[in-house]
Amino acid sequence: MRNETEDSPDFKGLTADYFDRRSETYDQDALFPKLAFVILKHANLQQGLSVLDIGTGTGRLALQAAKTIGNEGSVIAIDLSSEMLTQAHFKAGMDSLTNIQFIQGDIEATEFEDASFDRILCSSAFVLLADPLKALKTWNLWLRPQGIVSFDAPGEPFGINTIIAAIASNHGINLPYAQVANTIDKCRNLLESSGFDVLDISPELMQEHPMQLEDALAVWDKSIAHPAWFELTNVPAGALRRIRAEFEAEVTASATNGNIVSKIVMNVVTGQKRS
Repeated sequence: MRNETEDSPDFKGLTADYFDRRSETYDQDALFPKLAFVILKHANLQQGLSVLDIGTGTGRLALQAAKTIGNEGSVIAIDLSSEMLTQAHFKAGMDSLTNIQFIQGDIEATEFEDASFDRILCSSAFVLLADPLKALKTWNLWLRPQGIVSFDAPGEPFGINTIIAAIASNHGINLPYAQVANTIDKCRNLLESSGFDVLDISPELMQEHPMQLEDALAVWDKSIAHPAWFELTNVPAGALRRIRAEFEAEVTASATNGNIVSKIVMNVVTGQKRS
């Protein structure tokens, strides 16, 4: 669970602003198509189902789900970012999809009737929830009997970000990337504590490639701009400089011939509403 600062409307606004800025280039990241494929595979979509896509972004999951379930099914896709939804709307129009509804809003402040959906999907947004366990309990209520939830969360390792998170933890700063669902046990506990039977928890290797040292060091600036690293923005300037210096020293020491291997694992978690 996040602290009170991150639960505030300002955190939600910062999140929306961040993804507004990323909307036009978001689909260029090769990680997201792979994630979408794996989540959809585990969700076992069928014709005629009702689907909720949380944190839909540019609609990659929602659009494919809409195609899979057909016109007899329906998709509701929600996101904080208006600009991300603009991209999703455009793509839905290009594909002439009529069985999908987009909503701009905060899923943690949204209400649906119980037993409204057969599937709930959430990709690349789970770690941004203020209270993941409470959210899963709510999603359980929204699902029909035997309904399925499928989401992802950063696993171990999570590229260069793993080094940032470990150093931050040594300074008493716990970041969602390294706390929410980074292990199989945490994923299982989240599902079982929120009324789901575990169908599958898969650590999926999404990327593994060498990075030049210069690019690895540049991950710092890219990462701390992300809402999931929000707590680092509240660290006093002197302390943040020390954390960054430790990060740069560790990355540099880890490099071989000017390169460091970045390996990204995502935990893809699938549960079924308990009978």
